[in-house]
Amino acid sequence: MLSVDTLRDSVKRETEPKRLAHVLGCERAAVQLARLYAADENAARAAALLHDITKGLSLTAQLQLLREYDILTDTVELAQPKLLHALTGACVALVRFGQPDVVCSAIRWHTTGRAGMSTLEKIIYLADYIEPTRDFPGVQALRELAEKTLDGAVLLGLEMTIEHVAHGDGILHPDTLRARDWLRSETGK
Repeated sequence: MLSVDTLRDSVKRETEPKRLAHVLGCERAAVQLARLYAADENAARAAALLHDITKGLSLTAQLQLLREYDILTDTVELAQPKLLHALTGACVALVRFGQPDVVCSAIRWHTTGRAGMSTLEKIIYLADYIEPTRDFPGVQALRELAEKTLDGAVLLGLEMTIEHVAHGDGILHPDTLRARDWLRSETGK
């Protein structure tokens, strides 16, 4: 497995500057959350650094990776190509960067969430949402909540996503609803 410094160097070479600021911000947020919630900092760093490794690829290149890695997709993912990078990124993290399953799973679920999320999956989902370059209504409240309760912050992030998609022209992935419902039952909210 590659060292975090080697991963960071690879990501810096392969990522456009605007996205790189986001990725490095996600790494910082993931490490802070990992420290706060007693998770593996190196796994959090690796997942954060690689979470968008394929996001800059064209749709054609994404579809090629889906075929190459024999990745199954659903109709929502195909209708919402911006979701594909989570699937392809997880495979690239495994095959090209030799990352363990826990890191690849965190990358896989960082866009939609899922019922039964692990602590690392929650951390990467949330770090992607609250990293310092993010600026949208409610992000500061989400950052503050993340310092108090991981589950509460992830639940709020899922609800914000559901609300955003409901008022836009996108299609909500059922995994996001399942994640929200699961966290509601876990937290009693």
